[in-house]
Amino acid sequence: MEMGWRCGKASCDNMDGGKMKQGRAGQNGFTLVEVLVALVVLISGMLGVMGMQYMSVQGNATSRNMRVATNLGQMQMEMLQATPFNNLAQGNDSPVLDNSTSGGVVFQRIWWVQPNCSVLALGINDANDNPADPCNPALLGTDICVVDPDPAAAAPVSAIRVRTCWTDRFGNAHSVTFNDAKNNL
Repeated sequence: MEMGWRCGKASCDNMDGGKMKQGRAGQNGFTLVEVLVALVVLISGMLGVMGMQYMSVQGNATSRNMRVATNLGQMQMEMLQATPFNNLAQGNDSPVLDNSTSGGVVFQRIWWVQPNCSVLALGINDANDNPADPCNPALLGTDICVVDPDPAAAAPVSAIRVRTCWTDRFGNAHSVTFNDAKNNL
C-alpha cells in the first residue's frame, strides 16, 4: 500500500493519520550564532592543544640535548679518571655522533686538568669567561682553584673539569660541567 500525503495550511497528514509538524524558528536545530560560538570555542581549544604540543616537542629536544651532553661529559670524566696521574692533560674534541642521537646538534667537549688543586671554583669558567662561549679554553689556574691540597698530603692532587657545550637552534649556548679531583694513588 502506497502512502500518500495531504497537506493543509499548518501541517501535513499522511494516510495513516500521523502528522508531520513544520518547525518554527528556535524549535529545531541550531542557530547560526550558536554554531559560530561553538566553532570559536572549538578552535580556541585546538590552538591551546597545538601550543602545548609545540612546547612538548621543544622540551623533548632540550632534554635530549642535555642527556647527550651529560653522557658525553661523564664518559670523558671516566676516561680521565682511568688515565694514569702523570699522563693527565688538558684537551678538547667534537665527538662524532649519529644524527638520531644528536638530533643534528654539534657537541663540543673540553677538559681542564689543574695540578696542585683539589677543589675547583664553581661557575661557568673563570673570571674571563664569556657566557656566549662556555667552551672557551682560556682557563687560568688562579681563577679556578679555590682549595689547594694540603702540602703534607701523601699524594699530589689534580682537579679535573669536563664541559660539554652545544648551541641550540635559536643560537643560545648551553653547557654541562663535571668537576672532580684525582690523586696519585
